[in-house]
Amino acid sequence: MPLRHTLLGLLSQEAMHGYRLRQRARAYSWIYPMTNASIYPALHALEESGFVAHKSEIHDGRARKIYRVTEQGKKKLHDWLTEPAPQTPCLHDQTLLKIVMQENEHAQHSRNWIALALESLRQEIAEFETNMASQETKTLGTELAHEYGFEMLRLRVRLFEKMLALTRDSQESRAPRAADGKSRYASL
Repeated sequence: MPLRHTLLGLLSQEAMHGYRLRQRARAYSWIYPMTNASIYPALHALEESGFVAHKSEIHDGRARKIYRVTEQGKKKLHDWLTEPAPQTPCLHDQTLLKIVMQENEHAQHSRNWIALALESLRQEIAEFETNMASQETKTLGTELAHEYGFEMLRLRVRLFEKMLALTRDSQESRAPRAADGKSRYASL
């Protein structure tokens, strides 16, 4: 139920309408994927369970539901925040699997997609930095989560850079060896 807890957490910071809630939730989608299509059903389920309530307001001539967390919702959020999270390693990563499965004859041919993935990752990091800088609510938790997220992205950049370097070295190693006859991989 992390999506519902995320919505409770956001609504505990301030009451807001659904569109604003979607915008705020987007800032956390790098940690836990949330789509617009999943937010409204989760919000309605929270309301049916008594964890959130709404009041209607007129804004620019249109009725708008403003959601807030109920006392029952605050307790639910508190319980979730103070209980240990189930620890399941999250290494399900198709890109990492493709890298692990590389054999020397395939590695050279993978350079193109790895280079594209690296470029895309660098763009993702730039967007992530922009989103984090514009985030309105900064807490100790958000600062630590951002630091963790950046470190994971940097680790992935280093993985791609190393894969590109090794496949470049692999191509170069097919050329005659250095005068001392040592392989480039002796130090790895």
